[in-house]
Amino acid sequence: MRPVAIPNMKMNQQSDPRKLAHSLALAIFAATMLVCGRPLDLHSQGRQQIKVLVESQQSGNQSQETVQGSGSVIIRRGSAQPSGRLRAGDGQTSVQRSTGIFTLVQDGGESILTVATRVPYNQIVFYRDYATGTGYIASSVAFNEVGTSLKVSAVILPGNQVKVRLTPRISYFSPDRYGAIDFTEASTELIVPNGQPVSLGGSTTTMHEITRQILGSADRSNTSETSLLLTATIQ
Repeated sequence: MRPVAIPNMKMNQQSDPRKLAHSLALAIFAATMLVCGRPLDLHSQGRQQIKVLVESQQSGNQSQETVQGSGSVIIRRGSAQPSGRLRAGDGQTSVQRSTGIFTLVQDGGESILTVATRVPYNQIVFYRDYATGTGYIASSVAFNEVGTSLKVSAVILPGNQVKVRLTPRISYFSPDRYGAIDFTEASTELIVPNGQPVSLGGSTTTMHEITRQILGSADRSNTSETSLLLTATIQ
């Protein structure tokens, strides 16, 4: 860090206090720019933070087959008579799995919620076809790798509520370029109570197909059910 030169100001009887105050303010501003690289944003420092948590809960039934056997041999004079029995059973066990990711957002600001740094090939094809079909990229662009995330914006509302906006985003690498695409037409916006989980894609929220794909709830089997929950908590 290089030293900061502050102008030498001497007060005499003819000095104007207003000019001295102005010069001092300029000197402090210059020192701030040299030390921090940018002026201090007192307004942003006073903003509250919001923790946005997205959880995926999967529940289903797991089949379990069991086979049990027992037997004995009865030996009599001149002969042996075996006897036994076999029992088979089929049971079902309920299985629940839960995973969650979160990010911190300043009130009125944006943040990135990273979901996957690299997706399988079949998903790469899906995202490329979608981006091509919606006009974000030319059909000649090939994707080698794709990462997925959500751009999260949050605003604190009166009544202890939070307005959250989720915009699906992909980052891609191709042989001759790389970049990121925000699918703005697929954004999901909802108002949630502070600290209370709300179902995504429920009766009051419509979630776009691309967002479902990013969050891993696009494919559902007959024996399992996936629910997505969002919780916004004012810190």
